[in-house]
Amino acid sequence: MKQLTLVLSILLAGILITLNSTKSGVAQHGSQSLEVAVEFQDPDRGEPNEDREGSSGRTNCPAVSQPLTALIPKQNIGLTLSGYPTFMIYVPYSSTLSRNVEFVLLDEEENEIFKQRMPLTGTPGIVKFKLPQSAPMLEVGKQYRWQFFYQCNPRLRAEDDKVEGAIARINLNETLTRQLEKANTPLEQIQVYAQNKLWYETVTLLAVLRQEKPQDQQLLQEWKELLNSIGLESLADEPLSPCCKP
Repeated sequence: MKQLTLVLSILLAGILITLNSTKSGVAQHGSQSLEVAVEFQDPDRGEPNEDREGSSGRTNCPAVSQPLTALIPKQNIGLTLSGYPTFMIYVPYSSTLSRNVEFVLLDEEENEIFKQRMPLTGTPGIVKFKLPQSAPMLEVGKQYRWQFFYQCNPRLRAEDDKVEGAIARINLNETLTRQLEKANTPLEQIQVYAQNKLWYETVTLLAVLRQEKPQDQQLLQEWKELLNSIGLESLADEPLSPCCKP
C-alpha cells in the first residue's frame, strides 16, 4: 500500500510539473507574440550621403555635442505613401536662443516649390514638420529634395546650419494594402511600413506612439532599434519636441 501511495505521489508530481511547464510555455509564447522588432532597411538608391548631418563646426553656431541631424536612412532618401508627409530632425540647439528654422522643398529640377520659416520651440530635441496643405502635394513617382535650416546668425544666412534629405512618393499597391489590413496593432502596422521601406510612415507613426505613451518601455525599445538600424542610435534617448508648426 505504501508503495502504491508512493507511485501515485510521483505520478501526480509529474503531472503538476508538466502542467506548470505548459502554462509557462504558453505565457512565454503569448509574450513573444506581442513583440514587434522594428528594423529598417534602406531603399537601394545609392551610396550613403553625409548631408543628413549639419556642419556647425564650420559656422558660428553654438557649440553642441551632437550635430543637427535629419532622421533619415544613410542613403539620405526615404519613401512615403503620403502627399503631405512629416519630416523629423534632431535640433541640438536650445530654443531659449530665440532662433528661427526654415524648411525648403525642391522638385526634381531643383526648383524651390515651398518654403516655410518658423520659430524654434522645445529644443534641444527631435522636432517634426508636417508638410501643410498649402504646399504642393507630392506626386507619385517623383523625387524631391528637402532642406532644414537653423539660423545661427539671423543677420547672416551664410552662417546657417543645414541638413537635407530626399523623398519619393510611391503608390499603395494591393499587396501592401492586404498586409496593412492584417496588421492588428499600430506596432504591427509600423512593421509592415518598415518591411516595405516606407521610412516616413515608419518613423512618424512610431514617434506618435512614443509621445502618446512616453513611459512604455516596449515602444522605447522599438524606437531604439529603429534608429540603430539607420546608424542614429545616439539620438534614441533625445526628447520628442512639439515643434514645429507653420
